[in-house]
Amino acid sequence: MEEIDKNSGYCTITYKLRIYSKYDDFLKKTKSIYNEIILFYYKLLLEHQEFLNLSNQYCLRELEKLTIKNKNGEIPKNYLDLEVPTYFRRAAINQAIGSVRSYVSLTQKNKQISETQSFNCSPVFYKGMYKNFNSKSVEVKLWNGEEWKWYLLKLNGKNLDSTMQTLSPTILINSKYMMLHIPIKQVVEDIRPVALRMKDENLRVCGVCFSNYDDFAICTILDKNGKFVKSKFIKGGKEYKNRTSKILSQIKKDRQNSKVITPRDHKTYWQKLEQIDDYTAHKVSKEIIDFCLMHGAKVISIAKVEENVSGFERKVGKHSPIYLKRRIINNLQYKAFKNGILITTVRQNYTASRCYKCRAKIKRKEANFVCENNHQGNYYFNTSMNIGKMCLKKFGL
Repeated sequence: MEEIDKNSGYCTITYKLRIYSKYDDFLKKTKSIYNEIILFYYKLLLEHQEFLNLSNQYCLRELEKLTIKNKNGEIPKNYLDLEVPTYFRRAAINQAIGSVRSYVSLTQKNKQISETQSFNCSPVFYKGMYKNFNSKSVEVKLWNGEEWKWYLLKLNGKNLDSTMQTLSPTILINSKYMMLHIPIKQVVEDIRPVALRMKDENLRVCGVCFSNYDDFAICTILDKNGKFVKSKFIKGGKEYKNRTSKILSQIKKDRQNSKVITPRDHKTYWQKLEQIDDYTAHKVSKEIIDFCLMHGAKVISIAKVEENVSGFERKVGKHSPIYLKRRIINNLQYKAFKNGILITTVRQNYTASRCYKCRAKIKRKEANFVCENNHQGNYYFNTSMNIGKMCLKKFGL
């Protein structure tokens, strides 16, 4: 077993590779039989909910006892009359177990939910179902309608290092193309909680706030004593707003000139907006992480975001820089952890209404501020400084 430092741990990221193959029909048939098996075990497990008291491994074993021939060749009552590889069947069983656990959990919370009548899950390929895997191709065992046979799939996307620890891949079948999603297990050098990190002598905290202007995010790094170290204004808000506004204007124009009123009729436009949002959120979150790594900040502090969308966010609309902060923060969560950085939140109280130098009330003038003691500067810089200082205060520093 691989030995790691007691402060280290693991995280999982996913690489996405495009599949180029002439066996699309076989892939679809394999997916169909996969979901057929899931439904079979889903219904069976609902009849034997006592198995849910067991771990997934033992639950799977009990389900197999009820559905496959034993060593003597005896056919059980609930026989699975499908010829499928063992590991393919087990991947489907695990999917069924997860679905039943979710269903039972929701019903116990008095949620009104009906039993699933069909599944549309992407098949997971355990070891034994794929071989000769690299960045350019992979051989997978597929059902061609008559037998299970090995087929070569060409791949295109990120290069996989031979040292990477890959987990069971999943094949996603869309209407236009097919993708191979490969989970990668990575070592995280520092998984200590924030409270322990605060005891480090060389501690640095990065306070981050978000704006609805050209500066997507404003980052300021403080040392353990609250002294300013470095700041960065991550720009791109204007460009993002211009790109999304043009698409939204085109949608509005089309609706005025025709009877088209549903989002489905503008599917291409909405997909483009989603792609812009996704790309921008990843780009901004990566810049924040890179800035923290460059200057040794192991903790990121942000103001707590309410679950419900604020009135201001509703006013400026979904495709605006300030609205995108929710997606940026979601991306920050996993990007930070895999780089050994943790995110903590502080209350929003007074982060934007007090001077970071003297705690006096401030008056805002667009992107600038001036306080009662005549301290002045950038309004968002002041907010990010307060967020960083409140993080230090939260942990008694």
